[in-house]
Amino acid sequence: MRNQAQFFLNFIKNPIRNASILPSSKAASEAIINDIDFENVSTILELGPGTGCFTEQILKQSKPNTKVILIEIEESYQEILHSKFQDQIILVNDNAKDLNKILKSNGIDKVDLIVSGLPFAMPKGVFNDIVEAIKSQTNKGAIFRFFTYMPFIMKPYYKKLPIKKHSFILSNTPPLWVYGVN
Repeated sequence: MRNQAQFFLNFIKNPIRNASILPSSKAASEAIINDIDFENVSTILELGPGTGCFTEQILKQSKPNTKVILIEIEESYQEILHSKFQDQIILVNDNAKDLNKILKSNGIDKVDLIVSGLPFAMPKGVFNDIVEAIKSQTNKGAIFRFFTYMPFIMKPYYKKLPIKKHSFILSNTPPLWVYGVN
């Protein structure tokens, strides 16, 4: 309940950065990682994990020695994530556009999976930097997944990536689409 309350407060404070009043549902969390072979995933990067609903599903599916790096800029979410997952994750307070620098500082050149909960409503230059950084990882073989409430608005932001629709989750509030690469 605390997580939902914090999510709602963050929506009130900044509805552009926190685009929903509720965290994503379990169905959405399962859909974002559906059909990923976690036996072949040893390094995962999550961008904008919020309260950690996707993180929870990722950790349930991951092998015990999998590195899971979360990049979260909102301090209130960092407290929740640290409390929930403690030493199961590497939590970084930084901007997702610096993801390759963050990976390098953790001794990682390439990740196997990137999951994004980032909104598209940010300065276009910053979003372009994020997409370029994601593209550099997908070019090395990373799987990339993200969700959106408005695919007709979001898809142009990812035009540099060969994204495809993976699923539609009607049972989420609001309903969402999962897209990705690979």
